[in-house]
Amino acid sequence: MFITNADLSNINKPFVAMYGGSFNPIHTGHIQLAQYFVSELGLEKLLLIPDNTPPHKSNSAMVSPQHRYNMCLLAAENLPKIEVSDIELKRQGKSYTVDTLIQLSEIYKNSQLFLIMGADMFLSLTTWRNFREIFKLAVVCAVPRDSDDVRTLSRYGGTLEKYGCKYVIADEHMMNVSSTEIRENIKLSKSINGMVCPKVSQYIYDNSLYMG
Repeated sequence: MFITNADLSNINKPFVAMYGGSFNPIHTGHIQLAQYFVSELGLEKLLLIPDNTPPHKSNSAMVSPQHRYNMCLLAAENLPKIEVSDIELKRQGKSYTVDTLIQLSEIYKNSQLFLIMGADMFLSLTTWRNFREIFKLAVVCAVPRDSDDVRTLSRYGGTLEKYGCKYVIADEHMMNVSSTEIRENIKLSKSINGMVCPKVSQYIYDNSLYMG
């Protein structure tokens, strides 16, 4: 279930979601989150969109966009309604969400767009480029890190309403693994079994990613 201020039952068009991020690397928590929203919202399609150059993050531990895109393809294999898009890689430069949503609104003209993100991103939305335009283009979906986060996100959602934000907040947390933890484990030669899917794990070691 989820908490929302949007009347989704009255929207009579396909639901398409954008789930962007660095995916450095993509892990089981990302996939669990994607599958949650596909199921709970009844999505027609969910697009995993690795960014080219994230505006909010340092590039010190970032592998190439192509590697991150390839890992997303492997992780999304055989997952119903989940696809990987290279829309931000093709655009080049810094990957601003508003630009991607504008493009997607042209591609999926007859669909309702959703934007999926983690708690930290949701709580920083008013610092994003053209955030008011984002709120016009998509319903924002957020996932808490823990049970306390549900209340925090709900309160902040109320603050965002004055900017016209429609939101959906998951009432359960599911991100029990982080890309940072995976990179650290690899650097320290620790296991990443269960943290990424087997094909992504094989790709990381075949390409010597995150090893130093």
